[in-house]
Amino acid sequence: MKKHLTLLAAAMLLSLSVFAQADKAKFYIEGQLATPTKSGEPWKLYNIRSQGISFTDNDTIYGHDTDRGVQLVFDHAATTHPQGFGCGMKFYRWHNNSGRWQVDSEVEDAQAAFSQQKVMSIMLVLDCSSSIGKADFVKLKNAAKQFIDVIIDKSSDGNVHIGIVGFNSMRNTRTFDLRPLTKESRKDMFQFIDTLQLNNRTAFYYAINKGLDNIKSYVAKLKVGKDKKYDGNYVIAFTDGYDNDSFDPKIGKAAEGTEHRYFQHVNQRILKEKIGGAPIESYVLAIRGNDVDRNNTEFERVLSSLSHNASGDKFYSLQNFDKLQAAFEEIGTNLINKWQSIYCYIPRGYDGRVRWTIECGDVARKFFMGANASVGKLTYPNKERPNCAMLGIGLDMTFPVTDLISVGGYVELNTSGEVGFAFTPSVMFSFPNNSAILLGLGYRGTDQFHSNGFLMRAAYKLTNPWYITVTYSVGRGNTFMLGAGYTIFGRKID
Repeated sequence: MKKHLTLLAAAMLLSLSVFAQADKAKFYIEGQLATPTKSGEPWKLYNIRSQGISFTDNDTIYGHDTDRGVQLVFDHAATTHPQGFGCGMKFYRWHNNSGRWQVDSEVEDAQAAFSQQKVMSIMLVLDCSSSIGKADFVKLKNAAKQFIDVIIDKSSDGNVHIGIVGFNSMRNTRTFDLRPLTKESRKDMFQFIDTLQLNNRTAFYYAINKGLDNIKSYVAKLKVGKDKKYDGNYVIAFTDGYDNDSFDPKIGKAAEGTEHRYFQHVNQRILKEKIGGAPIESYVLAIRGNDVDRNNTEFERVLSSLSHNASGDKFYSLQNFDKLQAAFEEIGTNLINKWQSIYCYIPRGYDGRVRWTIECGDVARKFFMGANASVGKLTYPNKERPNCAMLGIGLDMTFPVTDLISVGGYVELNTSGEVGFAFTPSVMFSFPNNSAILLGLGYRGTDQFHSNGFLMRAAYKLTNPWYITVTYSVGRGNTFMLGAGYTIFGRKID
């Protein structure tokens, strides 16, 4: 019996060690929380520091009360974690008595989401010159559509406004005016892209200029709600050759190089002009078309000079059209990261150190432990002893081997007039909605061997911390037990 108790104690000590995993976190936000002392005052988070996560640099973040708890928002959030914010951020409190971080599984995980308070405009400028060729033109269209889908996947409520300029010659340049991006307008955008046709000439600077004019006139009439802010203007432009058609009587004709007035006019607009009180960022993607010499370094120098963005003025020089869709997706993802915020929730009335950590892929995140109690009946088929009730308390533990499967074990102490134990190796199959099934096959025994036998056990973990268990054993004495358990750690298994 001492061995059984030792095994149970070791399991509990192992579970306690998991609470300290927040100290080893590589991706976290931490701060000191202060509860309001007077009515009407906000909650305050100060002494803020982070690792592996960036956001708008503020000395203090102010929180407000919601039906989900006190909400704190970290703006312009981004992370270097390979899985991003996709699995949420676990909330920890600092316990002074124990001197360690302890997870609070009752608090909703912090989530990164597209900011609902920001409004922005994007203009896609797409080269439709004949040098592209029909097959590659289809790839360009698909890349532009994929960019729109990347954005709408995070924001389909109309806060993002998208327009499109398709160009070859000045005469044939076509514009899809800016409008809110929704599931309905997405269809119109796709239809416009599908109708674009190849033709001669390349009026690249004219197209960018026309796109900026479209943003300017649109934003001048745009009504932004009181709870929202106009946050930015973005031009994503693609071409496969030099501008050979742009002309304006006041500016002059476009030419190769960066010295002529048309280039300088467009470049200065991007650098200095503000629309809706927000600056302009530009991303230029280029592929050397048939009319550009492969050894001509001037081509990249000119076009890269038009890239002015928060990604270090990144310019996309691509070898072929097969790389185009990935480049558009990358730009879309970068913009989403720039616009997203982390929404954190904390219990009301709590003061002290708090921390949110990204733990996807970590054992600490996926480790599961639950305590349970069960009741049932012990029967003797040979009538050698009277049937009786059986009570048990146990501990489930599993460790992840994949994103969906965890392995571990179950230990139990029980009584039916004499003290007994049970042990089963276990496998847990988790589901996207945070429920799970736990299966085990093991052994049940007592000190006097009256109810020893093989044990089969199943448990269903609900989407909340509770789970239910069914146990059946066959041997000298047969048992059937029903139980309920509560998740101590690992409420959410990623």
